Amino acid sequence: MNRLWDYDDYVNHLSHQNKIVRRWAFSAIENHYPNRYTDEVRNLIGDEDEHLACASPRYLAKFGAVQHAPLILESFKKSKGNVPSNCAEALGDMQYDSALDTMLEYFSTVKNSETFLGILDYLGKIRHDNSRAALQSAVAQIKGTIILGSAVTNLLRHHNPDDVSIVMERYLDLFAKDNHDDTYLRDISYPLGGAEYFRNLTEFNRNDILEKPGEIIRNLISKYPAIELDAVVRDDLTKALGSELYGDFSSMIMFEARNVFNSRYSEGLPPLWLEESFEQDKVSVALLEDLSKRTPILKRIKESKESCRNIISLILSIYFAIKEREAYLTALSPEAGIEDLISALKNSGPSLPKPIQNNINQVTPIAELKNALTENLMTWGDIWTVRLMGQIGNEAFVPTLLHILRSTDSLDHIYSDAITAMNALDESADEIILTAIENKKLSGWESFPILSYLPYSEAYDIAIKRWEDEDNDMDSYELFVICLKGIGDPRGIEKLQQIYDDENDAIYVGKALECLGMIHKVDIPEMPDILRKRKKQEEKQNARVKELNALFSNYRKNIEQAKLEDRGRVVPFKRESPKVGRNDPCLCGSGKKYKKCCLNKSSAH
Repeated sequence: MNRLWDYDDYVNHLSHQNKIVRRWAFSAIENHYPNRYTDEVRNLIGDEDEHLACASPRYLAKFGAVQHAPLILESFKKSKGNVPSNCAEALGDMQYDSALDTMLEYFSTVKNSETFLGILDYLGKIRHDNSRAALQSAVAQIKGTIILGSAVTNLLRHHNPDDVSIVMERYLDLFAKDNHDDTYLRDISYPLGGAEYFRNLTEFNRNDILEKPGEIIRNLISKYPAIELDAVVRDDLTKALGSELYGDFSSMIMFEARNVFNSRYSEGLPPLWLEESFEQDKVSVALLEDLSKRTPILKRIKESKESCRNIISLILSIYFAIKEREAYLTALSPEAGIEDLISALKNSGPSLPKPIQNNINQVTPIAELKNALTENLMTWGDIWTVRLMGQIGNEAFVPTLLHILRSTDSLDHIYSDAITAMNALDESADEIILTAIENKKLSGWESFPILSYLPYSEAYDIAIKRWEDEDNDMDSYELFVICLKGIGDPRGIEKLQQIYDDENDAIYVGKALECLGMIHKVDIPEMPDILRKRKKQEEKQNARVKELNALFSNYRKNIEQAKLEDRGRVVPFKRESPKVGRNDPCLCGSGKKYKKCCLNKSSAH
């Protein structure tokens, strides 16, 4: 095959004067060479381009490149926008405790909410009395539920059961004022490992949840056969839900959770190799015990179906969190075999312990990973299996990943993970992937995100042929343009010029054309027009951001007004700013259409 670019070419372009070229090079390294670390990325710390200034610290943190932490800390201090938040999170991932004093200083004075969220994330990852004390203060004082949820999440990351009472006292305060909402409970469940079950519960129709909560939870439990409940427990649970005896249900779940915990640690303290990974079990049990003692909550459960739904969701999340970690205990034992590792994988939640990931990578169980996938491809175990396929990088995973892409929707989480895994496979898989796409194992628009990171002239030929062979809508136009830019074939310039003549979108077509022109040192006659349209588009986007802020402010006012109305009455929302159309540029400034960007994000929650 005719290779256009190699790893060294991408590294060299990381220092290009044009930010669009630097993005192109960094994206290729990040996606196609995820297992290769390069010191050159440090030069992108504090880059004038916000995207690179945000992405580079996260990339360095992924590889544990602590030697560059001082530069990241300086970027945190000097930068604006979203950069400080990303820097703070990266420093937390690096366990760089030398930044603690700076973070605590900014903790008390920072006004930017995104930066504050990044600081909370850092404080949650750094085990220190001062960071824990700051988080306790945040939980006690913060009013906004989104930021409050983050503070709770990060406080519970310290795995201290004493913090449970602080969390629950704050919740009871909100509870008493009828000011509680799902966000708070959901964010409590995240550090406990059961967030996915809560998330799925909240995806059901709200009226169904309020009218038939027992049926909804029964359906939820049956939806996840990978989590094996004791037969007696399942029967009791079904009976309790059927009769809507929620207090009995709560007591039964708490009793079972305590039994799990007591049997696990009946011989005393857990072994040393478990302390770091499973201290959160103590928090889970402490929270269950705290709930069982809360008369106001139990009383409220009997009075309100809605609050009952919230409490049951939290208890169920904790219960599953404890149950799924039973498999982790066995998998992390020194005597664990491949069967134990796969069992832990199948029963995983949103957070699969890093030691288990590392052990699976070392064993490289290719056949076992392919067989670990469920038929519906909907569990967290499926998602982690796909991610591990990308980390291992073996070409044998190509047919499996192709099957996932053909069998799932583009909005499914596992779909994007499968694309990422495909891009991360070893270069030995490149020819196999190209052959599969050429033989139409994927449709045109499905193949474009994968071809983007295959730097071969053959990839360009296939992309052009797939484009010409199929009917393409406006969305596939964008994917095709990004694909041509990613491949980097000089022939793509002429094709992009043709598309630019047909399209008026200077954001995605113009940037791709500018990138290839810079890479190949070709003069682009359309550049003045591209830059003019881009400036106009950016001005329009900035105006829309202001409108969005005003819209959000008005939304909060309506929420507060609704709380003053009688139950069952709905205060109509009055729009005071223009509607954002599906095909309008997204307000976040990404350059994508709204329907391809934040519309999808908002609909996923």
